[in-house]
This record gives sequence, C-alpha cells and structure tokens, in this order.
Amino acid sequence: MDRFRLLLLVMGPILVFFLAPYAELLSLGLVESPKGFGRVHFVFNVILTAYVCWHWREVLQAQLELVQMLLKLGHMLLELGRWRRQKPVVQRFSDPETCLKLLSGAPWHDSLTNQLSLQVSRAIPNQRLVRAFQIDNGFTTKDKDYGREFRKEAITHIGDVTRGGWNRIGKWVQLTASATFEQYKDCKSAHLDLIIQVVTLKVVVFLFFDIEPDVFRDDQAARIARKINELWMLSKSDTRNLSSKFKPLQTELENLLGRWHHHKRFNPLNMILPAYETLWRVVLNCLIEVAFRPSAGGQWLTTLAAFAADPNSKTFNHKPEYTPGYPMSSVADLVKEALRLYPPTRRIYRQVHLPSESKSLLVAADIEACHRQRDIWLGDIDLYNPGRWVGVTESQRQAFMPFGGKPWICPASSSFAPMMIGSLVAAFAGLISAEEWELHMVSGSVSRVLDDDMQLNSNRQENGVWEIVKRNQWDLGTS
Repeated sequence: MDRFRLLLLVMGPILVFFLAPYAELLSLGLVESPKGFGRVHFVFNVILTAYVCWHWREVLQAQLELVQMLLKLGHMLLELGRWRRQKPVVQRFSDPETCLKLLSGAPWHDSLTNQLSLQVSRAIPNQRLVRAFQIDNGFTTKDKDYGREFRKEAITHIGDVTRGGWNRIGKWVQLTASATFEQYKDCKSAHLDLIIQVVTLKVVVFLFFDIEPDVFRDDQAARIARKINELWMLSKSDTRNLSSKFKPLQTELENLLGRWHHHKRFNPLNMILPAYETLWRVVLNCLIEVAFRPSAGGQWLTTLAAFAADPNSKTFNHKPEYTPGYPMSSVADLVKEALRLYPPTRRIYRQVHLPSESKSLLVAADIEACHRQRDIWLGDIDLYNPGRWVGVTESQRQAFMPFGGKPWICPASSSFAPMMIGSLVAAFAGLISAEEWELHMVSGSVSRVLDDDMQLNSNRQENGVWEIVKRNQWDLGTS
C-alpha cells in the first residue's frame, strides 16, 4: 500500500469527524457558512464513502495498523513510567561527616531523622541483587537477627582462614595465579580483566568452600565471572525476567559446589559476591597503576616482590628506604591508594523516610567523592600517589571509607581484604611484566595504549576491556 493511499485511508475518516460537527453547526445557523462549503462537504462524503466501500479491505487493514501503532505508543509510555519508577531521584552527599552519619543511621541534621530501621534502610536499595542473584545475606535482609548472625559467621570464617598465617595464603594465591597465567604465556594477547576475575574467583571459592583450583577449572570460573557481571549490570537497568536469567549461573554453581536447598539463605553467592566484587576491580586497577603506568615507580615492584617472597603483616606494612632519610611506600600504602582512587563501592545507598515526608527517598554516601575532595587530599587528587599515606591527616582518615562505615563496616576491612588485595597484586606483578607485555584499553573497535594521561575507572559500565599484548622482538630490543 503506497503512502498516499495509506494517508487517504487513515486521514479520511478523521477529517470526516472534524467536518461533520462543523456542518451540524452550519445547519443550526450557529456559524456563518463559507461560500461553497456545503457542496464541498457533500461531494467529499460521497467520494469517501464510495472509496471506502470499494476498498474496504485496505481501509480495515489501515485502521488495524493505526490501532497497532497506538498500542505500541501506549506500551512505550508504560515502559517509560516503569523506568521512572525504577530510577528514583537519588540525593547524594559527598562530605565525609554527613556520609558517616548516613551510614551509621544518625540524624545528619537536627530535623532529619530516618524513620526506617538501620537494617531496613540498608536492605531496600539492595533488593535488585535479590532479584538478580536470588541471595539473602547481611546486605539484603530486613531481618535484624539474621543480619547480625550473617556478620558473625563472616567474621568467624575470616578468623578460621587466617589462623594458619598469611604465608600459607599468599603462597597459595601465587600458585593459583601462576597456574592460570601459564596458558597465556605463549599467546600474543590476553584479556587482563578476565585473568584477574578468574584467579580472584578461584581464590574466594577456595577460601569459603575449600574447592581446590584443579577442581575449579579456569573455563568454569570464566563462565561464572561473565554471568555474574552480566546479571550485575542487568540488575541496574532491566529487572524483567531476572530469575530466568539466573538459571545458567545457578547451574554452573551447582556443577561446582553441588545442589543447595533452593532457599536464598543457602545460596553460595551470599558469601561469594561480597568478597569477589570487593576484590577484583581494585586488584585490576592497582596492578595497572604499579606495573604498567609509564611513570610507575620501580621501587613499588621491588616492595611487592619482597612481600610475595615472605607474605605477612610485617612485610605488608614495611616501608623500605630507597635513599637515607627518604621514606618509601609499603604494600599497605599501595593498596590504600588504590582503594582511595577506586573504592569497591563508589556509592553506598540508604532508603530514608523522614517524619515530614509522605514518601521515602533514596540517599547516597558518595564514597568516591569523599576520596577525591581537593580540600582534604590536597595536590593532584586524581593521581595515584602512595606517598600521600606517609603523613596522613585526621581529616583524611575520616574521609577514607572504602569498606563503608560503622556499624556496617566490612568485617574484612582491618587486615584481611587489604592483605588479600596486596597478595593478588604481588602475584600478578611477578608474572606480568611491562617489559614483556603492553597494556591496551579496547573499547569497541578502538584500542589505545595505556599512558600517564589515561584515567582509570572503577565503574564497569564505563570501562572497556584491558588487553595485554606481547611486545615483539624489536620492542624488547629497544625498550
């Protein structure tokens, strides 16, 4: 059906609706008749009626198409309404004092007291993770007793894991990383993101479920890591049919860990997700800063190598002296600076119901902004500079909250998480050398070599893929 006929068939009846009332007003003498209008109206009706009778099938088809168009428009409006409901306006706070009050549940102003309990306030913004991963843990539950029990279990498990000493853990991390990277040694390129995800996931699963690396294959770990990332992204935008999209991930986990009673509290992701998501992006960005930046200090790699040779709290915090009287950075400083620039959780959300409001609102403690406030951190706030931790001020200590704030500060924050990040970075730094590999950021069809001006980002939506590319013989000979 050509466009002219379609226009005539659709617009004809519409024009009749406008002309007919006007003709009725003319017959009542309520409006003045333009010259010849009655005759034109009569002729138009005769022609249109004859045309419609002759082409009734096409008329019906055109009307059906019009109805379909209107239905599609209605569906789009409904989707827009649903999207607006899913994307509430978030009130962000970036000053450390207010952020700490929000996280603790204390009033951040004399009249602004949250009517929701601290547990419920924390749980509501995390319900997207319940829908995506079918979990029920301390981050998502509204049950205060279960939240306390979950936290206690996590603390107990961390104590059990570290009881044998960090030397054992650090060496095991190095063996796991070495076994995974072995398969890429003869490759011309490899995805650094995926390598770090695989090793981090294998380490977390071993520590929580005692699954040895030879049982947990790299291809399994890669599939699980991809599915976790995919669901995490979908949980922020498209919440439809998330339960069905969880099935492939559930199958992979059951193949590895065995079937669990399909109650959310028995889901192994309750433990895996917080640990894995806390670690891998910080490890990735820290490794890039210390090993691949053209301006990276060679002393950083030396310090990491010393820690890898004897992983314990003493070597983790030791500050070597490169020249007499000039303090250098410890592994702890390298990790803290990575956590400052690339916090595991950029913003921590709370649902707030104020006495003066009929509806609750969503607020966010902007951790990333607290970590980059110029009046607190001074100098180049976007520069990776572990030396800033040599003489940290009280205001900087207060503003530094990569693992949240009291009373829900991460139980691994004091030593376990930083030392695990240091162990993983040290293991990779000993395997992947900038002299042998060049780092590229690949986004779509664009590939860019890492330089000192390139800003890293802890937001997975904004990152492309980090790819290590083996330098050729000419590069090796002239580097």
